[in-house]
Amino acid sequence: MMTQKRYSIRARLLERSQSQHADRRGMVLLIVMIVVVMISLAGFGFTALMFTENKAVSLRGDELQLEHVVASGRQLTTLFLDLPKASRDAAGGTYDNPSSFSGIAVDPDTESDRLARFSIVSPRLEDGEVTGLRFGTQDESTRLNLAVLPSWDEAAPGAGQRALMNLPGMSESVADALLDWVDADDIKRPLGAESDFYQGLKRPYSATNAAPKSIEELLLVRGVTRELLFGPDTNQNFFVDEVEVNRAQVQGFASPSTEGRPWCELLTVYSAEGNQDPHGRPRVNLNDDDGTRLKRSLSEVFLDEWVRYIIAYRQFGPYVGSLPAPTATETPSNNQPSSTAESADDVMEPLKFKVTSVLDLVDSHVRLSEDPQDTAATVLESPLRSDAETFRDDLPKLLDFVTVDQPVIPGRVNINQAPREVLRGVPGLDDSLIDQIIASRNLQTEHENTSMRHAAWLLAERLIDVTKMKALDPYITAGGDVHRAQIVAFFDEKSPITRFEVVVDSTFRPARQLYFRDLRLLGRGFPIDVLDVTSGRVRSRARATGASELRRR
Repeated sequence: MMTQKRYSIRARLLERSQSQHADRRGMVLLIVMIVVVMISLAGFGFTALMFTENKAVSLRGDELQLEHVVASGRQLTTLFLDLPKASRDAAGGTYDNPSSFSGIAVDPDTESDRLARFSIVSPRLEDGEVTGLRFGTQDESTRLNLAVLPSWDEAAPGAGQRALMNLPGMSESVADALLDWVDADDIKRPLGAESDFYQGLKRPYSATNAAPKSIEELLLVRGVTRELLFGPDTNQNFFVDEVEVNRAQVQGFASPSTEGRPWCELLTVYSAEGNQDPHGRPRVNLNDDDGTRLKRSLSEVFLDEWVRYIIAYRQFGPYVGSLPAPTATETPSNNQPSSTAESADDVMEPLKFKVTSVLDLVDSHVRLSEDPQDTAATVLESPLRSDAETFRDDLPKLLDFVTVDQPVIPGRVNINQAPREVLRGVPGLDDSLIDQIIASRNLQTEHENTSMRHAAWLLAERLIDVTKMKALDPYITAGGDVHRAQIVAFFDEKSPITRFEVVVDSTFRPARQLYFRDLRLLGRGFPIDVLDVTSGRVRSRARATGASELRRR
């Protein structure tokens, strides 16, 4: 009996021991499984982290490469604008030139299927509305130059404020504050603001009393808001997207169709013209006091009859008396350089008279004597007559090569491309004349617009007379030499987009960069398919080769 009892106790202890051992083995297995899962998760996490890091490094590498591609775009823009006007026109011009500015491969000879490219883009405008992109630059002379408005005020009191009042959303107080900011004095205009106002702010500063360094500086001017200056196009891609429209409405800013273009598209501080002929050489200054040099310079480009008349005009001045009969007339058959080198260095009478405007020569006369009693003195008639043929053919050729202005002419408005809001600010342009200008002009590429290469085309079209043209001449032009554009860099496939805005000044040689702004924080801006007009698989090798040649130049 005792033996059976002992056996039963021993069996129970054995069973319990076996059960505990099995439980321990199950726990170890569970722990091992947990450890394996944790190691696996750590491995997956590490793999995911490395994959993410690899993508980040690859993306950063792409961004760095595209930064250099943008630098290539900047260099191409500068080199293209550095070309003489005739060469730029022969290469397609700056207005809309896909062959030079669309999808340019930086290294077109590589075998890679993922080429790095850049495009140089600007907004295409029709009737004041953006209708798409064009591949080219924006002429800064299509905008009002704040730097010249004080001089406009001096010439015609109130002209500066009247010019600014044509901007959408402008008020007299803001216009006066803008003029106080850019003029050189500390005298406050009736509704303006000078340094005493800005010094009273929580964070005080002073008015610059000079031209702003950039348009962004205008945010410091009393009454200028970001909405008025930049409008609802927050990503600066020339379009107001649906998201931007909704955001603008939420913020209480009206839609662009009713509010008009933002001020940043209508104002500038950079516009200027280089006083150069189509071949990039300085124009002949008709007021040069060195008579021998003036005569030699004129003889290089004009017929002897033209040279003789201009020199005589400088010597004796315009003649306004009665004309003898018959009048000695010098009428050139065409405006070409003289084939004779006679008297290029001969002794001449002193050059006593100045030419105020090239248009002074139109329909003028010169009496070749200073003696009023000399009844036999010869009277020369100007080869420039106020007829359609002269205004269409001869006057533009004269304006191509001569000038009475300084080497750089700042702030004149390009009547061939400027929007109505800007044209209405030009002293002397009324709504009727503006309507005729807009109806007559052609916003095609500059090199196709040769008949309108000078603002004097208004005379050829009989929109104004010579007297009116003289009055408008200080304010209007047909094209400037400071240009703005966005340079967008991208790859053929799976590409980030890098955007920068640049302003290039070609009034001097070599051309120089005035402004450079990083737009990457504003987003991609453009889909790749609109940045390259040859985004099909067939690319133009000739175009890439042409771009390479220009870069080497």
